[in-house]
Amino acid sequence: MRYLALLMIGCLSLPAYALTQVDIYRTEVAIDSTKDKGEELARQQAMKQVIVRASGYQDSVDNPVVTKALQSSARYISQLSYGKEGDVMTLKLLFNDAQIRSLLTQAQLPFWPTNRNNLLVWLVEEQNYDRKIVWEHSASNVSDQLKQAARDRGLPLTLPVGDFDDITGIEVSDLWGGFAKPISLASGRYPVDGVLVIRAQGNSLRWNLYDQSPGAIARSNVAPVTGSANGGDAATQLINAVADFYAKRSAVVVLGESSESVVVKFLNINNAIDFFTLEKTLTSLNSVANLDVLEIKGNELMLRVHLLASQEAFEQEATKLSKITKFDDPLLVEDEENAVPVPPIETQVQPTKNDALTKSDEVGEPSIEPIMPTLNEETTHSPVVVEQPPAKPKYQMVFEWLS
Repeated sequence: MRYLALLMIGCLSLPAYALTQVDIYRTEVAIDSTKDKGEELARQQAMKQVIVRASGYQDSVDNPVVTKALQSSARYISQLSYGKEGDVMTLKLLFNDAQIRSLLTQAQLPFWPTNRNNLLVWLVEEQNYDRKIVWEHSASNVSDQLKQAARDRGLPLTLPVGDFDDITGIEVSDLWGGFAKPISLASGRYPVDGVLVIRAQGNSLRWNLYDQSPGAIARSNVAPVTGSANGGDAATQLINAVADFYAKRSAVVVLGESSESVVVKFLNINNAIDFFTLEKTLTSLNSVANLDVLEIKGNELMLRVHLLASQEAFEQEATKLSKITKFDDPLLVEDEENAVPVPPIETQVQPTKNDALTKSDEVGEPSIEPIMPTLNEETTHSPVVVEQPPAKPKYQMVFEWLS
């Protein structure tokens, strides 16, 4: 029992780390006053940043659905305000998280959850054969570039504070040589999910990523993830590589219906050429994200159209196409007030034998036995017919394809 208690105390004393919640939907971008529609371009740039953070992939902004959504970036914004950095006006934006996730679903892009791995960064810079550790408040261009790139990708970073425990807890040679035990011991005081060791020589960066808690580094036989980057944007390359590593492992593609969609019926779809031409035509519209085929019956096609705009905007775009014309379907009930009400069913209750006896007793008249029908007599009952209104169709719009 004593050993069990000691084991439990030992387990409780181990640090328990949790992922870090990242605010990926808030951003600030500069407004280029030298360009026409500078504010609109700034909104689009801000939305691109949010899409990359939310999906975890840099090329997500090249997705056709996202490209069309960027043209109406204002509808995805929840809050907007202005700021200033020096002499440059900035735009502070908060995007609607539900709408951004819905857009990723429409574009069939992954979503990188906002709870993400926090990394402790040990950065060693070499200048003129002199190596030094960069602390949280040290003046360092490389450190500043790393922090900015991490903010752009939504990757949480922590730099050591550089207090007495840090300075005496590890040597520069331990970090430069990549010795696991001293790195593990020195990093253990920070509540992080991984450790990133970077060695900087001019514009050249080499890095080791220990994808485990600090305490597990010394005990583990797993080799760190390694990489290198060169050039003026080496810090950005490094952060992109690390962010891609975690995004590929954690991001998921959410499959489901878009919150904005409309079921549309198309007539006169006679062959495969008509079908594929219609599909290509619809997906080229700015209001359309993608299509789902629901039913093909004869020359009729029923589609669920996932929208990036309102149904009215989609209808206006569709009717402007030369090969599509709106069809007035009499089954479409546009107003529920026009529905035919169902009349109440009137029934007559015939008095029973007991009722007849009771009533006759009350007035003092002699009781009269009711005449019951014999087996040879035919009794007929007229069925009650209730006229039901026509069923509402499954579709909301009807168009005819002019092939």
